[in-house]
Amino acid sequence: MKILDKYVIKHFVIPFLYCLTVFIALYIIIDLFGRLDEILKQNIRTIVLLEYYLSMIPLIIVQTAPVASLISVIYVLGALNKYGEITAMRAAGLSIYRILMPFICIGFAITVLVFSLSEKVLPQSMRTAEAIKENSIENSEKNKPASNKVISNIALYGKNNRLIFIDSFNTSSNTAMGITILEQDKKDNVSLKINAHEAIWANERWVFSNILMYRLDDKGAVIDSPEFFQEKAMPMERPREIISKGTNYEYMGFRDLSNYIKNFSEASPKLITRLRVDLHQKISIPFASMVVILIGAGFALKVRQRGKATALLGIGMSVIIGFLYYAFMASCIALGKSSVLPPLLSAHLANILFGLIGVTLIRN
Repeated sequence: MKILDKYVIKHFVIPFLYCLTVFIALYIIIDLFGRLDEILKQNIRTIVLLEYYLSMIPLIIVQTAPVASLISVIYVLGALNKYGEITAMRAAGLSIYRILMPFICIGFAITVLVFSLSEKVLPQSMRTAEAIKENSIENSEKNKPASNKVISNIALYGKNNRLIFIDSFNTSSNTAMGITILEQDKKDNVSLKINAHEAIWANERWVFSNILMYRLDDKGAVIDSPEFFQEKAMPMERPREIISKGTNYEYMGFRDLSNYIKNFSEASPKLITRLRVDLHQKISIPFASMVVILIGAGFALKVRQRGKATALLGIGMSVIIGFLYYAFMASCIALGKSSVLPPLLSAHLANILFGLIGVTLIRN
């Protein structure tokens, strides 16, 4: 590694780590003050809060690494421009691509880091955080009246090798609508399919209504006639388990989510579309840091102001670029989950478009 590369990397890493530290601190402070009443009423121990917020750090890093990268690259290139170091590098015969090579390498390293955190650390850390939040921090919520919230498209692995899909679940009345249960044998072949119009949680059990039960052979063909029940009590996960296990797709690793989609491939086309968008996001989100470094570098190299104006302009550019990037990505994701765009395109379109803009700005 050449002296120039070390020099650039050193000046990038320091503000990058500083930005991450600030983001983590701000998140913890804002969240802590938002829960202060609950914490004081329940007299939650400091060690519990410490464990909870430590578990949240991987999520904060994954979500804020692109913004930290953008601020850092604009700050570093702005400083190099301010003191004429870019001009000196060009006068020494270095091309603009060679000057930016350390930033590209850093962007790739951040991409690998974010992907590794998402796959190896984030799923377990979020399970820990959710368990602490449910059992300690929000314990008092059990005694409060439930809000009238409806959750759509729930799918989960149930006990005894069962796949459960629910069209909608009302958390106020503990009522599930549009239930499909697939019971599998030891070879993972569906042996029993249960369709029910409604299920109500009452007296610590589920009461299903308008039920059709199909028994299937090894090839998936229906055996005999389906059984119909007007009303019947049947086992299913408790409401809290349905909400916690059936809705947290975004924190799964790539392989787990891929298997999840495979198991529920015939349950609901709408659900599968949404899950495939989430699956492709597992790849696109880590590359966000690389993309914003390219586009941030393209804009920063065109800045010619000196003194405090450079820093202020850099901050303003970071805010505008970050807002446009995330707004466009959110729009693409929404269109993908609405089946307007294919899942693959919706997850990667923002990276492709802004990456091309960044490369174009650098070339010009």
